[in-house]
Amino acid sequence: MKPFRIFLGVILLLGGLYVVVGEHLSGTSADATINARTFVLRAPIEGTAEFGVRTIGARVSPEEPVVRITDSRFDTARLIDLERTRSTLEADLSRIRAQSAAVEEAQEVQQKQAKDYQDGRIRQISSRIAEAQATQNAAEARLREAESALKRTTELNSRGVQTAITLDRAQAEFDVAKQEIASARQRVTYLATELTSAQNGVFIGDSYNDAPFSIQRIREFDLRLAELAAETDNISRRLKLTNEQITAERVRVNRLTSADLGVQSPGIVWNFFASSGEHVNQGQDLVRFVDCSAVLVTASVSETVYSRLRVGMPAQLRLNGDNQVFNATVTRLGGSGAAGLYSTLAIGPSPEHLTRFDIALSVPELANSPELSCAVGRTGRVVFTGGPLADIRQMLQGVGL
Repeated sequence: MKPFRIFLGVILLLGGLYVVVGEHLSGTSADATINARTFVLRAPIEGTAEFGVRTIGARVSPEEPVVRITDSRFDTARLIDLERTRSTLEADLSRIRAQSAAVEEAQEVQQKQAKDYQDGRIRQISSRIAEAQATQNAAEARLREAESALKRTTELNSRGVQTAITLDRAQAEFDVAKQEIASARQRVTYLATELTSAQNGVFIGDSYNDAPFSIQRIREFDLRLAELAAETDNISRRLKLTNEQITAERVRVNRLTSADLGVQSPGIVWNFFASSGEHVNQGQDLVRFVDCSAVLVTASVSETVYSRLRVGMPAQLRLNGDNQVFNATVTRLGGSGAAGLYSTLAIGPSPEHLTRFDIALSVPELANSPELSCAVGRTGRVVFTGGPLADIRQMLQGVGL
């Protein structure tokens, strides 16, 4: 038994020396911390802040409102002036449309009067034409009578029965009858021309103008309606422009009188810089968040290990209190004195960390773990090559331990 115990002790001693020396030679980090970038919500406007999230460490999704800022003292004089201008333009437009309706109504009355006048004038001229045609017919009858009398008188005078005076009288009556027919025909032609003009809306005569008063008024109304239409178009364009300005001004007022702030990616509340009900200024910091979509691991190593590392080199992460091993990749070699690299990270470096050489690693498998996807602050250790402990852990994981 004693030799066996000595043999077992030697085996354990050699195994311990193998693990210690192997781990030292394989390269490990002094510390490793799950870290993440942080971002700050700032007030885009001045006003009173109301927080929808009030607990440090609370998880926030992009759909969740975080802060609402309201400015009840914003100057809306410009919007009020534009709305007053719009009211004035709408009143002017209503007035002009009412005037146009009144002018159109008066124009319809004058058009009816002009139509009645035209119809009456046409009937009057038609009657005169009928009268002139009757006069022409009477003159033609007198001409036939005068022509017959002239023939008889000429025949009798040639036989010496009638005197020359009687012949001259018959000739004069015949000539007068011919002139009466010519005058009657000219009268009919004149009245026919006047009828055609009246049917076309133009009235000719000796004692009146070419258009009656009603038609002259209609033309005046047409001119007035054209003026009102131009003024209506002008006011309508100004009203449209004013409405566009009011819409733009309301957007500006809404943007400057209230603002709802949220996050673009899932995160956790890291710190508050203001409280609900507090008056904040434009650009003031409100809340700092940890960006859970940008988780990484920061660690420090000795100069010997650091000199052997390269970006893209594989590594393994094991968190304290957890036997699970995560595959990692070196993404940044920060070197010594890397305090400036932590200005946007949630966890800053310790004084001991700054005395060593800084590195950063990407561990995609953390995102697949609900408990570790945003476990900022958890610590562990990183192994950069396959050491004895890594082999032992893989063997234990293989057997389910």
